[in-house]
Amino acid sequence: MTTPGDPTGRAPSIRESRRDQIFPTLTERQLAILTAYGERRRYPAGAVVFEEGQRHIPMFVVLSGALEIVRRTASGEEVVVTDTAGMFTGEVGQLSGRGAIAGGRAREDSEVVVIDEAAVRRIVVGEAELSELIMRAFILRRVALIEDPAGGATVVGSRHSNETLLLRHFLTRNAQPHTYLDVDSDAGTAEMLQRFGVDTEELPVLICSDGRLLRKPSLRQVADCLGLGPERLDGRTYDVAVVGAGPAGLATAVYAASEGLHVLVLDGKAPGGQAGTTSRIENYFGFPTGISGQALAGRGFVQAEKFGAEVAIPREGVRMECAGNGAVAIHIDGGERITARTVVVATGARYRKPALANLERFEGRGIYYAASFMEAQLCSQQEVIVVGGGNSAGQAAVFLAPYAKQVHVLVRGAGLAASMSSYLMQRIEGAANITLHTESEIVALEGEQDLEQVRWRHRPSETMHDCAVRAVFLFLGANPNTAWIDGCLALDAAGFVKTGAAISAAELEAAHWPLARPPYPLETSRVGIFAVGDVRSGSVKRVAAAVGEGSSAVQTIHAVLAESRSRETSRPAV
Repeated sequence: MTTPGDPTGRAPSIRESRRDQIFPTLTERQLAILTAYGERRRYPAGAVVFEEGQRHIPMFVVLSGALEIVRRTASGEEVVVTDTAGMFTGEVGQLSGRGAIAGGRAREDSEVVVIDEAAVRRIVVGEAELSELIMRAFILRRVALIEDPAGGATVVGSRHSNETLLLRHFLTRNAQPHTYLDVDSDAGTAEMLQRFGVDTEELPVLICSDGRLLRKPSLRQVADCLGLGPERLDGRTYDVAVVGAGPAGLATAVYAASEGLHVLVLDGKAPGGQAGTTSRIENYFGFPTGISGQALAGRGFVQAEKFGAEVAIPREGVRMECAGNGAVAIHIDGGERITARTVVVATGARYRKPALANLERFEGRGIYYAASFMEAQLCSQQEVIVVGGGNSAGQAAVFLAPYAKQVHVLVRGAGLAASMSSYLMQRIEGAANITLHTESEIVALEGEQDLEQVRWRHRPSETMHDCAVRAVFLFLGANPNTAWIDGCLALDAAGFVKTGAAISAAELEAAHWPLARPPYPLETSRVGIFAVGDVRSGSVKRVAAAVGEGSSAVQTIHAVLAESRSRETSRPAV
């Protein structure tokens, strides 16, 4: 379809189609409100106002003159926009003090209002009209820069590398603008690596926006280089520590922070958990046309930060100290330790791995645990296999069908009705290139470096099928992510966290439960420690249920904190 005014037929970019919302001009009344939150400052022409990668930058509201917002690209410097009188700087990363994804300088002598990070948060919470305008602009600015891959960090890697895939997933799911160059297909990449003195064994590499180059970086190194991660957390104390930034954890953070509690959220990868990798959720209330898991998680992440929650990514809880019934200590990867008056365990579950020879060797080289646009591009017009009978498997099969030549869905059971939503079953039945294979399982994976062939067995007939398949997507149920709890909490036979009435009297006695009351419905065998979402024993494995549990937990968090204050005030003076 030809776009009006564009004879090439190219669809307009976000920056073109929503420019007035991305770069709005404030009214005199709105300017007056913002001026009260900051201080006036003058910059001479050419002065650097803030630099790309700098953290904790204020918002600048232009009163006179003009500020150029610029970013580095492979071909030089690009002017993103020129902010004139009535316009303002900033994007969503500013709410959490992340590294700026662009810099700013005065194009001419300019007067601005400088509004610091804390004041910006007060504005987006307390000024309803301005909150909507600023938040929309902040979000759309980030989206526009992600849409245009010319700037930001550069990833150089191989489509045959699991480490490259994990790095790209991390940057994409954390909404970090970046460019990807593939050594197997992008011209000039070999010359670039030679210039930097990088061997192919050192891939992937990340070239940060400031020019630093990281070889085979850890996610922590990537975050620190780009200003994504938090500053040091060691020794801090919070009202609520939420471990896990899936839908349940983010919902807890939104409601707790909006009600004035000091909240920290820890996650080792990205917002959204397993739901964040889902291509499209169509049965979530309020989204009749569906929403991607990443978009839903991104909105929850921004909402939590808007209300003042600290979302620390990538920071993973590795051990919990829960001796006694006071504040709980959580050890974080990297050697840091924080304490919290209450803790919400929202670490979810991880897909099971089948006992197959060569499985780990082919991970990222034909074996995948998520079906995103990156994986879809790798298997274009090829036969693929999706293993699993739940909603995640169904969503993956439906998503991959337009890209793949043929999608084979393998399930161990006799059908899908017991484990998959009806609408997904209908999509699978209606897709000409999706074939369902019941009572079937993979028995062998073959290939030299990458996956090349799969053998599966139809169990009732013992018939073997060999298929030239280079991509297998595994969605085989889930194991609880509870190893880090280290014996602190009562678990069920499958390792999920017990809560409320599911905890036996013997388990409460073993945990030295100190109160006359029983645990609240989402409370564990330790006072003030809650479990929500997929990690909780007996939970409904749906996004809506996880969000409901996360928000419901906040009411009882308040009750526990009130109990703690009451006990402290009732203690006799020494």
